[in-house]
Amino acid sequence: MKLKRILTYLVMLAVLTACGSDEPKPEDNPRTEEINPAEVTRTVVVYAVNRSSLSPDFTDDFAEMTAALQNMDLGRYQLLVYHSERDGSCGLYRSVREERSRKVVFELLRSYDASRLSTDPRRIGEVIDYALSVYPDSDYDLVFWGHGMSWYPYFSSHEVYDAPTSYSYGGEYSGPGSQQTDWTEIDELADAVPDRKFDTIWFDCCYMSGIEVIYQFRDKCSTFVGYPTEVWQYGLPYDRVLPYIMSDRHDVVGAARTFYDYYTSTGDPVTVAVTDMSAVGKVADVSRAIFASGDVRPSRGNLLNYSRSTYAPFYDLRQYLAETAAVNGRDDLVGELDAAMASMVTYHAESSRNFNLRPWDVRNISGVSTHACTGSDSPQEKYYRTLDWYREVIGGE
Repeated sequence: MKLKRILTYLVMLAVLTACGSDEPKPEDNPRTEEINPAEVTRTVVVYAVNRSSLSPDFTDDFAEMTAALQNMDLGRYQLLVYHSERDGSCGLYRSVREERSRKVVFELLRSYDASRLSTDPRRIGEVIDYALSVYPDSDYDLVFWGHGMSWYPYFSSHEVYDAPTSYSYGGEYSGPGSQQTDWTEIDELADAVPDRKFDTIWFDCCYMSGIEVIYQFRDKCSTFVGYPTEVWQYGLPYDRVLPYIMSDRHDVVGAARTFYDYYTSTGDPVTVAVTDMSAVGKVADVSRAIFASGDVRPSRGNLLNYSRSTYAPFYDLRQYLAETAAVNGRDDLVGELDAAMASMVTYHAESSRNFNLRPWDVRNISGVSTHACTGSDSPQEKYYRTLDWYREVIGGE
């Protein structure tokens, strides 16, 4: 994994001097331009679980966010960022411009009690609800920043446990110097997001372009963006991507393409997929028919696996469904499947090599992963059977 440019880090050091961990005092800070909430037309909310092993990367990403805003009209386009500070405090910040220097800085809107972890769904819900109230006439997008492992559960009570591996979303340390972590289950995370408030939800996390995640979020946004594989720890190049989103054109596919092009230029492996949530029901319908066609399932050894993990393989959804239809004598459903997938996945791109740096068959990549049920009574499989995708599609409820 590569480190970002030293220049980005130096920019961030300058930004941090403007972001204290306490409510800024007017006499201690330069005057900033007024923002009329009624004139803000597009707001991007970044919810960052950055008190984690990814903390240095958030420093870099925050610098990129600041750089992206330098030439934007902050009276129309706003960036709200929730994150933890080095002293353990956390808050929601908004982007403002200093009157004299014209520099973009971040102003604390609301601080939060650090005794409640950022992976607690109650914290996620209260931050999102407040963020939506700041510019009530604005259109909103949401970015989740942190570790990710698709639907895979941690069974958290949101007390702190030692967890060396990745589960679902989060991975927050309990405090400065701690290696104990907490995670958010994918159903909890979806429940913390209100329905139909966001145009786009973008997971800047590993493995979140899975049908189980997408289906759980089907009522939360119009467009869903995620990666079926890992993503290198530096994630989105925010300085390049945000201008596509924070504009009148709101070009999400252009943003995803820019993300892909960035990694292609570095030679690093990359995947990304943009999903039209209005078409998820079409994929669910044909998938339900395929699963109902018989109980035979394809050999997993021949399936494209997006994961390097041995305990949580994520197979390509289209390939898994097409082969399931074939082994149950329903090849006639594959055409319907392809049409439904084409309407749901409006853009996907992937490097010619996977994250093991080996060539893979890009013809079997749809940009969306899935889990192959084992039928066991393990805690993970029992949890999987509670998710909407299993209950409503595989189980046929």
